[in-house]
This record gives sequence, C-alpha cells and structure tokens, in this order.
Amino acid sequence: MSKKRILTGIKATGEWMHIGNYFGMFRPLIENSKWRESFLMLADYHSLTSVHDPESLRKNKKRIICEFFALFPEDSEIIVFEQSQVQHINNMTWILSSVTPYSLMLRAHSFKDSQNKNSEINMATFNYPILMTADIISYDVDIVPVWKDQKQHLEFARDIAQNFNKTYKQEFFKLPEAHIEESVMTIPGIDGRKMSKSYNNFLWVFDDEKTLKKKIMSIPTGSEGLDDPKDPDNCTVFSLIQLFASSEKQSEIRQKYAAWGYGYGHAKLELLDLFVAYYAQARDKYEYYLENFHELEKKLNSWNSYANSIATKKFNSLIQIIGL
Repeated sequence: MSKKRILTGIKATGEWMHIGNYFGMFRPLIENSKWRESFLMLADYHSLTSVHDPESLRKNKKRIICEFFALFPEDSEIIVFEQSQVQHINNMTWILSSVTPYSLMLRAHSFKDSQNKNSEINMATFNYPILMTADIISYDVDIVPVWKDQKQHLEFARDIAQNFNKTYKQEFFKLPEAHIEESVMTIPGIDGRKMSKSYNNFLWVFDDEKTLKKKIMSIPTGSEGLDDPKDPDNCTVFSLIQLFASSEKQSEIRQKYAAWGYGYGHAKLELLDLFVAYYAQARDKYEYYLENFHELEKKLNSWNSYANSIATKKFNSLIQIIGL
C-alpha cells in the first residue's frame, strides 16, 4: 500500500517561522513525514497578493527556504518545492474557476479581511482560494495540516473538487482532509493574545538573542511580588516554557512559582535559556545556509522537478476529461 500524501504551503511574505508556526504546523509535518509522503510548498504565487517588490520576494524566498532546512532533521524526506515551478498550476486554477460559484468566493475569509481593511482588493486576493485548491488537489493529497481558523481553506478545496467531480460525473479529484493539531493551536503571543504576525506579538525562531530577550522580558505578568506565590497556569511565560521544557523541568519551575524568592523576571530568563537551547542547532544551520545557499538550490531543483511531474500527470488527465 502506498503512503498517504500530506501537503502544506507557506507564503513568502517575510520572516515566517515564529514559534506558533513551528509548533502548530511545522513540527507536526516533520512527525507526519515519518509515515506519509510529505510536501512543503513555498507559495510564491500566493505572495503576489501583497508583495510587489521583486527583490523583497527573492530575499523572502531564500530566507524561508533556509528556515525550512535549518529546522529539518538530518534524515528528513520532506519534499520542498516552489509553487511557481509547477508548470500547469495556473491552467488548473482557470479550469477550476469554471466550476466555482461566485457566491462561494464571497464567503472567503481572505476576501472579507481585505474588505474590512478598506483597501482596494486585487483579483489575486479574490481568487486566492481557487489557486489554493489547485495547489492541493493537483497532488491527490490526503491530509492538509491547518490551524483551526484556516479550516475554511480545506472546506473550499473540498467544495470545488466536489463541484468538478459532479459536473464531469466522475471521481477525478480526491477530497482532502484537514488535520488540526488541537494541543498547540492557541499558542500565546508575548501580549497574551494568540501568537500572530498581524498582532506583531510573535517570537521568531531565528531572532538574535538580544531581540529575543527584549521581547521575552516585555511579556505582561501578574503583579505578585518576589516572595508571593504565583499561578503558573495563568501565566503567559509559563505557557511558553511548557513548549520547550521537559516534564521534569516544567515540574521544577512550577514548584519555583509557589516558592519564596522567585519572580517573573526569573521565569522569563529561564524561558530565554530554554528557547535558545531548543533551537541552538537550527540557528547555527540557518546562518550556514544563508552563506551557502547553493547547497539547497540543488535539492530544490530536484524536488521542483518531482513535484512538477506529479502535477503535470494530473493535468494531462484533466484536459482529456474536459475536452481540451
């Protein structure tokens, strides 16, 4: 029996890998890749909804690819590829547009968010869910990791795939399932709200230590004094500590919260030390790959070819079905 297939994509819109992304999507992808064929797509076409400076886009792509490989284990078999290198992805999107109701697109969160910002909406933003659907169903994907607030993306992909299958009276496109990592989908940011780029409350995995310390020391806490007992279960700092500490270390710090002479400043410094230790190897690899990017380009070119071959085979079957 062949492996099930899993795919997720990342837009090239800036520093991407904050710890919410890492624990919510990236680490589960690494775990899933042990028994599933796993694809990680750099969604550079999707980035064009907001990134219109070519040099910025190139730098973003390079940085994000370095992030990926810095965080992969040495034996990783995850297939990384560039969306723009898939030859027929926009042709596939146009064909899917022909079976996608206008009313469905009006319900899209990406469209509504743009409306709420009172900005002029480009058609790439409006058609975003159709291209995303093409990204997924071109590969007969079984599972797509998503956050809870992104579940609509998968629902749209299933709806559009079903519309096509119904229109052409055959089960051509597989209907993907969403995988939501329940245990980590509400990682708090440094202001206590959900960690998000839009709130600018994130801890980037590759922040330098000076920046990390400044962010961590700014986390709001309770008003208890140094010698007062504190509740770790209602503390943003301890919530973040739990991501990086072993169960033994968590128990040790939990006891400190109840003890005399332990303040929130001590907890924040422990969080900083745990963070830096957890990502130490990855941070070294990241700096190496930025200086030796040619090593990654060879792998990327090979995987681009592989991903393109799968999507091209699906597209060639598709055009026969629709009569082109």
